[in-house]
Amino acid sequence: MSDFIQVAVSGLAQGAIYALVALGLTLVYRATTVMNFMHGESFMLGAFLTLVMVTAWKIPMLLAIPLAVLGVFLVGILVDKVGFEPLLKAPHLAQVFATIALSFIIKGIVRFFTVDERPLPAIMGFTVLRFGEAVVRPQDLITASAMLVATLFLAYVFWKTHIGLIMRAGTQTLRGCALVGIDVKRLFSLMWGVGAGLGALAGIMAAPMLLVYPDMGGRPLMLGWAGMTLGGFGTFPGAIVGGVLVGLLEVAAGFYVSTTLGDVAGFAVILIVLLIRPQGIFGSREVS
Repeated sequence: MSDFIQVAVSGLAQGAIYALVALGLTLVYRATTVMNFMHGESFMLGAFLTLVMVTAWKIPMLLAIPLAVLGVFLVGILVDKVGFEPLLKAPHLAQVFATIALSFIIKGIVRFFTVDERPLPAIMGFTVLRFGEAVVRPQDLITASAMLVATLFLAYVFWKTHIGLIMRAGTQTLRGCALVGIDVKRLFSLMWGVGAGLGALAGIMAAPMLLVYPDMGGRPLMLGWAGMTLGGFGTFPGAIVGGVLVGLLEVAAGFYVSTTLGDVAGFAVILIVLLIRPQGIFGSREVS
């Protein structure tokens, strides 16, 4: 029973990270239909900026986290203005390649400043909590809580505010938004910014258990896609549920079977779901 509790909590925390990544990807995809290959760099930048502020500038962690998320939010808006908006009328493939190019540019800029792999200090230290024989890291609980708070906040903004109404309209019909006077370009910038901010939050939550380095966002990006595919590509509930399930599957496979299997379990999800149910759990089958 204690093993099950530890696996469940660790899997939920890991899945919360993938869910945040998948939510950010889904926001940009729903608005622009573009797969954002730069999203892994949002993950990395959140951790990197937090590390710099905490270790070099001596800013308290609880202040550094929102500042880092805000900083990456602004980077997302800048990326939209510089790398996406000029290509609005370009072929879809050109837009996708632009995100790939920006990914390498951002990693190159970070490498210019550092190539060292350094850990981010834990938000609540590395002490553990005991529930009977089960040992749980406080960081896991914080990560799961961060995903829950971010999800509830987004739900409130989406369903209870005027800006949320505009964002929901933008994820359904951009032409309709333009016809009623909504600034679609500004909407794109907002979605890119919020998506990048969610990626940054995921990176910050993951960094105390990882090492912060320029290429740290590649694997979470792929597993965020796995979560999107499992839950239903482009659906917000699918991003959350799919990301959490991928994390649980990864941790359970690594614990009960083999760590090697745990490393590939999330990627195997993509292939299996595409073969059995391409639309995912919450997706709807397209009618041709």
